[in-house]
Amino acid sequence: MPRRSPTVKKFLQQLNKKELLDLAKKKKLSVPDKWQKSKIVDTLSVYVSSSEVTSAMSKKSKTKTTEARGYEAQLRGIKLEKKVADIFRKKGFKVKVNVRSKGAEFDVIGKKEGGWFSNDEWVFVECKNKPKVVPADFKKFLGNFRIFCKKRKLEEEEVEGYFYTTGVYDPIVVTQARQFSNIKLKRLRGI
Repeated sequence: MPRRSPTVKKFLQQLNKKELLDLAKKKKLSVPDKWQKSKIVDTLSVYVSSSEVTSAMSKKSKTKTTEARGYEAQLRGIKLEKKVADIFRKKGFKVKVNVRSKGAEFDVIGKKEGGWFSNDEWVFVECKNKPKVVPADFKKFLGNFRIFCKKRKLEEEEVEGYFYTTGVYDPIVVTQARQFSNIKLKRLRGI
């Protein structure tokens, strides 16, 4: 008899309904399209493992060599950074991608000029094209975020931090991110 896992359920809750239905189909489970997302999550949490959820989030390469697979992953990472940069450009930010500084690399940074009665707005974005973001990834993000704020002589509360991924977040990462009011975790699919 299958058992429910709280970690699996937390992963499944991060997926959209289409992704959940696709996963059910892969597991050969009969899940009607009309079901609510919460019911699909509850059902799947009995039948799938954490590794099955994260592997469903990874893009399988059709290339044969390790070098070619690495190149494809790098291209998907660049595509993710460009897509995220476009999101912030549409919101009125002047954006720079892949900014290197002593001791750190910043995937996307953006600034929106303030007006007469408002301050400038800053965004700092980390992008991870991987099936699962783990606590070590979030720790690195926080380190780079703090370096960015220090170099720009900004208080951390003045900068919005975004962590984008194509996969899912480890439940520990979600808990850690909740401790910061100006840090947001986001998912993008189809990269």
